[in-house]
Amino acid sequence: MAKKRFPYLLGHAEIAFLYGVERQTSQLWKTRGVLGEPDTVISGNPYWLLSTVLGLAEDGTRVYMPDRLNEYKAGIDGGYEVGDPAELPDIIGLKEIPWIFGKKYMDIYQWRVRRSFAPEDAMISGSPLWLLDTVLQDAEERGRATVQEGIDRIRAGEREQIKPRGRKPSAEPKPTPPPLPEARTFRPGEHTSQDVAAFAAELLDSGLSLTVRPKR
Repeated sequence: MAKKRFPYLLGHAEIAFLYGVERQTSQLWKTRGVLGEPDTVISGNPYWLLSTVLGLAEDGTRVYMPDRLNEYKAGIDGGYEVGDPAELPDIIGLKEIPWIFGKKYMDIYQWRVRRSFAPEDAMISGSPLWLLDTVLQDAEERGRATVQEGIDRIRAGEREQIKPRGRKPSAEPKPTPPPLPEARTFRPGEHTSQDVAAFAAELLDSGLSLTVRPKR
């Protein structure tokens, strides 16, 4: 049986490791457009080809560490370089595997806990990844039924995508709040404490807060 080969893919953790920066810096490079859109997204996580990542050093403003590059490569069993995302094999993560078996995520989680599922082919940025062929071969050996529709979705390139962070924008715009009342100044001899109390009550009844700053 031929040895499995897995392409060199990097997430933010590996990029930060190669360049000797914090993971947040790699994420900032992505936000600022220094690091382009991911070459692939698997189970909602972004990944880049090695050639893409090494290209960050081409302008001379960033330098990766060759020893760390060698260490990274040594950690990918059967690793090899891919020059074009279209040449990537079918790779999946924990969110696509349930499609193959018509199961829920927790079912797959339990299989892994019980060691009744194929070990991941690679662990990238803390997330396990498998070749589709690895999972299908494991299913055949264990006699597990698969769902062809789910397999077809994966082979067609469908993957769980990155979910946007932050609050979901409201479908309806918020109404413009009414303007605040004009500020008033109360002076001894010109106004009484009842005038102050009446103005304060008006503000509080309108749902506004009130801050009193005495002046000489």
